[in-house]
Amino acid sequence: MLSWIMFKHYLLSRRSGALVRVIAWRCIFGIGMGVAALVIVLSVMNGFNLTIRNRMLSIEPHLIVARDTRPTSSDLEQFTTLVKSFASVERVDRFENQDLILRTMEGVFGGAIAKGYDSSTLTSLLKRVGTKSSRPDGPSADLTTLAPNEMILGLDLARSLGVFEGDEVILVPPETLLLPKGEMPRLQKFKLRSMVSTQVPEVDSKLMFYNLSAGPSRFKSLSLETGYEIRLIDPYKAGAVQEQLLKHGFKSQSWMERDTSLFFALKMESYAMALFLSLAVLITSFSIVTVMVLLLNQKRRDIGMLMALGLTARRTQRVFLQVGLLLSFIGIVGGVTFGSTVALLLDWYPLELLPDIYTDSTLPAKLTWEILGFVLGASSVIAVLGSWLPSWRYVGSSPSDSLRKPAAANI
Repeated sequence: MLSWIMFKHYLLSRRSGALVRVIAWRCIFGIGMGVAALVIVLSVMNGFNLTIRNRMLSIEPHLIVARDTRPTSSDLEQFTTLVKSFASVERVDRFENQDLILRTMEGVFGGAIAKGYDSSTLTSLLKRVGTKSSRPDGPSADLTTLAPNEMILGLDLARSLGVFEGDEVILVPPETLLLPKGEMPRLQKFKLRSMVSTQVPEVDSKLMFYNLSAGPSRFKSLSLETGYEIRLIDPYKAGAVQEQLLKHGFKSQSWMERDTSLFFALKMESYAMALFLSLAVLITSFSIVTVMVLLLNQKRRDIGMLMALGLTARRTQRVFLQVGLLLSFIGIVGGVTFGSTVALLLDWYPLELLPDIYTDSTLPAKLTWEILGFVLGASSVIAVLGSWLPSWRYVGSSPSDSLRKPAAANI
């Protein structure tokens, strides 16, 4: 109660003086804006990270089980029967993966990761990621009729090669570059059936899709990888399914293991942004020290009188510490409220602000309890330090010394 009275009359009333009152209001506003910026930016960064992760998970399999030889339809059926007994398994598909060099008829070269799937798997994949194409009926309308020696390229890869739908491209395995002079390399000509855009740069700039039953069968590339891809209902249960597969003698690789560097970079980016914005809030909170120093110098006689009436030095320090905390927490609560409101509005009503070159053209935001806990915790620590240091430094003299020293005049 005493702390609130002092806060109200010593900081915000006309008796406090114009300088102290103005700095106090600016301190509240500065802390509030800093905290609000921290909440909004961390929410937007979290939204971007979730968007990238969800798009990657819509394309990438959750688990990969590699095999030395290409699995047949009967092998796939047996493996599917086994895996379906595990919890959280959605579907199992066979795949083929290899690195290839693409050469256009104009002599333009480019590299690609060629992925082969069954017709139904490829159709499901492109529908799931919500691909875009120049064709009015969409890229996945008739993929079940994908003819031999036909392929689908990522839009960015097709643009870099300068090819369009209907153009022919020559596929070359990379190891043919090491053939001795005079030996004829193995080549195969494919026609570009469709171009797709998944809005994931890592996919659109390097991936090539083809029908597994009509793919580049002449190649026995050293980079060839075959096996099964497992999709889960909950991707974050990949570790548990991985352990069950290992018990049955199947070694697998989860999406977290394959994309470790990407997710680590996204996490480090979020940590760096949180650190720099926290430093900005710390710099803004230095105004708390200014307000408290001015207040304690100005009200030195009042402090001495309170101590003469029986208020101990420790109790006096606690009272002025609470005054500083009230000053800080008004700004913190206001900033968290404003920042959370903006973040939730961006989450509920996304704004179309970004060009198509980004993973998401909207400005995503995802506010979580972890973000609020971090912001409240960091700002509270800063507020306690900014309020405690002046109180500990200036409320330590005896009542007689405080009464003898003249108080600063109200400014």
